[in-house]
Amino acid sequence: MSEQFPTGSVVVGTDGSANAEVAVDWAAEEAVRRGVGLHVLYAFPWVSRARAWEFAPPAEAETQGTALVQAAAERVRATHPDLSVTTEAGVEDPAVALVAASRQAGAVVVGRRGLGGAEELLLGSVSQKVAAHARCAVVVVNARPTAGPDAPVVVGMDPEDGAPEAMEYAFAEARRRGTRLVVVQGAQHDAAFPEFPDAGISAHYERAAGEVARLTAERLAEWRQRFPDVEAELRLMRERPVRALVRAAEEASVVVVGSRGRGGLTSMLLGSVSHGVATRAPVVVIVRAEHDRG
Repeated sequence: MSEQFPTGSVVVGTDGSANAEVAVDWAAEEAVRRGVGLHVLYAFPWVSRARAWEFAPPAEAETQGTALVQAAAERVRATHPDLSVTTEAGVEDPAVALVAASRQAGAVVVGRRGLGGAEELLLGSVSQKVAAHARCAVVVVNARPTAGPDAPVVVGMDPEDGAPEAMEYAFAEARRRGTRLVVVQGAQHDAAFPEFPDAGISAHYERAAGEVARLTAERLAEWRQRFPDVEAELRLMRERPVRALVRAAEEASVVVVGSRGRGGLTSMLLGSVSHGVATRAPVVVIVRAEHDRG
């Protein structure tokens, strides 16, 4: 059972678990903020597991999936009666289904465990694949942020290229939420840390860090001109980017990071920072560089 959904809708994957319900609720709220529809998707992964053996999927698989997404839609409509909700259930690899939906979606939302389960400190395989290969931003919802929806948006700013896609998303998200933006840039070089006390290396790092800070301030000034209604604070942190962003996430409604995942859909490639933050922060938006979207 599948319903067509309007371009720009928020798409959320679900398997009916408690973690998935948290993701569906967050996705519904995001759809309301954007003024778009919500599309709830369930995919039964029989095809990827059994095609080689020519086993037919259980007859009830799609029926159960249809009941699952309809129940999720009814629960969302009870709290957001004006939100347009469409549903989709089918027999397909969940990652393939969500990546396909990303071509039309404004954002794709997945729960921490994805649709396939994962170890405690790892992203689920579905979440990993979708985040690395979707054509739009992917939101990994691990838990409800304790800071609340009106808390600041946090974004990681890459010192090399400025992470323009992530920055644009973060400024737009802060505007949607009517809140401020915290721009975090962690230290990239070992010489920034006290376990490397060599004076020559430290002096070199200080010069390099000063140049990076100057360039970062210039880039941020340009973003402030484009989004004059968004208050933006810059934090240059002398700690690893993942740690700096996870610490900032404690006071954030959402954390935005860039990523440059590459490879076929069977690969599981995410940048180390985006992966590290997505496994530790409550809600993380992963925005891929435009030229890396396949």
